[in-house]
Amino acid sequence: MTMEIGVVFAILGTAMLLFITGWIRADIVAVLVLVSLAATGVLEVEEVLLGFSSEAVISIAGLLILSAGLVRSGVVRWIAERLNDIAGGSRKRLTWMSTLVPGVLSGFVSDIATVSLFIPVVLRLARKNDIHRSKLLLPIAMAALAGGSLTIIGASHNLVVNDLLRSSGQSALGFFEIAPVGIALIISFAVYTLVIGQRLLPGEKGAVESRGDHTDLMRTYHLEDRLWEVLLLNDSSWVGKTLQEIAIGNEHGLTVLSVVRHDEPHLVKRVDFVLEKDDMLLVGGRRTRVEKLVQEHPGLKVLGHPSEPEQFPSSSGELIEVVVPPRSPVVGKTLTDLDLRRKTCLTGVAIWRADSPIRTDVGTTPLQEGDALLLYGPGDQTRSYDPRPGFLWLHEPHPQEAPRKLRHLGKWAALIMAGVIALAGFNLLPIAVAALGGAALMVLIGILPLRLVYEHVEWRTIVLVGGMFPLGLAMEKSGAAGLVSSLIADTLGTLGPHVTMIGITLIALLLTQSLHGAAVAVIMIPVALDTAGLLGVEPKAFAVAVIVGAAATYLLPEGHPAPLMVQGPGSYATRDYLKFGTGLVVITLAVVAVLVPLMWPF
Repeated sequence: MTMEIGVVFAILGTAMLLFITGWIRADIVAVLVLVSLAATGVLEVEEVLLGFSSEAVISIAGLLILSAGLVRSGVVRWIAERLNDIAGGSRKRLTWMSTLVPGVLSGFVSDIATVSLFIPVVLRLARKNDIHRSKLLLPIAMAALAGGSLTIIGASHNLVVNDLLRSSGQSALGFFEIAPVGIALIISFAVYTLVIGQRLLPGEKGAVESRGDHTDLMRTYHLEDRLWEVLLLNDSSWVGKTLQEIAIGNEHGLTVLSVVRHDEPHLVKRVDFVLEKDDMLLVGGRRTRVEKLVQEHPGLKVLGHPSEPEQFPSSSGELIEVVVPPRSPVVGKTLTDLDLRRKTCLTGVAIWRADSPIRTDVGTTPLQEGDALLLYGPGDQTRSYDPRPGFLWLHEPHPQEAPRKLRHLGKWAALIMAGVIALAGFNLLPIAVAALGGAALMVLIGILPLRLVYEHVEWRTIVLVGGMFPLGLAMEKSGAAGLVSSLIADTLGTLGPHVTMIGITLIALLLTQSLHGAAVAVIMIPVALDTAGLLGVEPKAFAVAVIVGAAATYLLPEGHPAPLMVQGPGSYATRDYLKFGTGLVVITLAVVAVLVPLMWPF
């Protein structure tokens, strides 16, 4: 082993240690790798900086902008919400659709965006159909990871692999060339989830958690038994009646804050508002009164408590918090005096005063200096609300992912994305050029303002890929990749190329539990290509094995944002990932072993 190889292994080993321990941020580690390769003379300065001009980095940036455009224009939300129509009340159909649809969508849209949009939709369907949320959330994340293998743009490491293939003198993968592998994984995952996986996930059938749904604001104000979502079933006697006719205020001491119809909130300001089947009423009042209401009126179903829109959007509304500053003009006045509901479409839910909440007669309580006021309203209204001069923000609304005013541009966003896919799929333009052109069109037609364009580019990923990219070149140039390849070939090669390919997949899979997929691709592709050369087999087969392995973050939640995002809402422990993910690992290795040699014969 030469000194140069030793230096490369030392840099690689240190980087992996830092990635795994998390002592230093991953993107900073990538920069340190880049600097180390230049400082030790392993690579020239021009070679060290090649990563930031690679097609992979440029493509990732463009595709992230396109993905943000699809989310912001409501395309992804529309697709997700169609699950409600397709799944109906069937548990089996809901399980199928909540696996297949996110899996397919993540082949074209960021898996993080896909999971973030599907979480609230599936949570709503789970509550509506009495299915424990933990039975659905983890399969969504895993299917989204598998769906990254549908297209060459499905995951950032796919683009890295393609770029490394091209730079090594091999032909690049076609846009849909790996699609059969992705399709097999998604379908296999869906079957596994339905037949076996459901038994491995926590939660019992019919058990719907009613606690743990609340935001910090709801917990702070102790609103667990004061805000409720009540669904009108088809057989409800309230269907066709007005709010004045049901008179739940007079009879039960409850207040209807808003009504959601076809996923659109209607803040109730008129007593002649007519109710329809499947309307969801946001009701304020005591738990005992709501329970009595449901008992006395068959056809009503309590869904639970509302919360922030990105997690529990049944009411399409959210809670915000303002404070009464000194010398405010609202001091001494009530919310009724201010006519807050009519002027702002917001409703006062509670007041925080003297270290305790006031939850009764909020509208008629005179305000004092230092009072914190909890307000509820539709997302559009909370984001347009200006609390000045009477109030100041304490808890502002979150940025809206899909503003209603932009949803008419959804068809254009979908057409732009389809155009990018067509141009890249038929090799009319390189992926990087097509993606940048599509991103520019998103800006020009008004889907994404320029300030949001830069916000939606995941610069950590860009720096990570650009910084780690020259490590693959260093491994190849120094002979480190050849040394590892010889070791793998000598160890596994005698057992045949199939076993060797599975071994490479397994190594990539284990690495990606704690390393970013792009970093795994940079490390493993030189080794995989050299091993294929030593065994005299098709290099693309081993490259695809790395793609699939680098996406398989199934065993630990920390390895990828997608499985980490569902950990909180699903109340998953690490053992749940291990139990459910072990079967997915077996399926992944089986798909690679059977399908890859058929598509890229040895």
